[in-house]
Amino acid sequence: MSAPSSLPTRQGVADASLFFARSHAGMPEVRPLIPRQPEGMDDRQCLAQLLAAARLSHDAADALATALLAEYGTLAAVLLAAQHQEGSIRQQPEAVRVLLILAQESAFRLHRARLQRGNVLAERPALNAYLQAVMAREKTEQMRVLFLDAAYRLLADEVLGRGTVDHAPVYPREIVRRALALGAGSFVLVHNHPSGDAMPSAEDVSMTQQIIAAARIVGQQVADHLIVGKGQVLSMKEAGLL
Repeated sequence: MSAPSSLPTRQGVADASLFFARSHAGMPEVRPLIPRQPEGMDDRQCLAQLLAAARLSHDAADALATALLAEYGTLAAVLLAAQHQEGSIRQQPEAVRVLLILAQESAFRLHRARLQRGNVLAERPALNAYLQAVMAREKTEQMRVLFLDAAYRLLADEVLGRGTVDHAPVYPREIVRRALALGAGSFVLVHNHPSGDAMPSAEDVSMTQQIIAAARIVGQQVADHLIVGKGQVLSMKEAGLL
């Protein structure tokens, strides 16, 4: 058996979409994705209902949900594993893998839509939840930049640096150039610590000061630098390091 590709192909996504939409007899089928209130579900129940949308039987969906949670720990970790094709998730039918990836992307888009409605800095619980979802389980460092308008609404969320387990290359001029192109007046730096410890290093502080200096030259502001660990998002501004 050949190994599955690291990510579903475009044709695979299309095939999976048809698979979800039609019954085995080839006729459209309407079935409720979640037949009960989702807020009353635990991770296993929610994942089982999600897997049922890939036309698994109730027993098969429940058994697979239990096995995946035993392997990955949480529903969020299962979705991230599907995105990165890690572990046994690679052996699942493509319809299952595509569905989990779409669920992950839908969650991310919902988080971003909420942040775009108002002042990002005033919505710290929502912001922290989003950053934990997209970065806390990354195995290498990445630098994200949240570009903000004059009212601190989110203009763009972009990854501008990826690196190793303890370093992500960052170029202050590139960040400032991108902010100018977007018409952003300020931006929030965000990077993760794969170790799980959100405390900033001396290198983090030095790099932040370099970016602040570059931004100041063109009248821009570094609104904050957030460090994402496991279960924690540390604000360097609140810690008195900006």
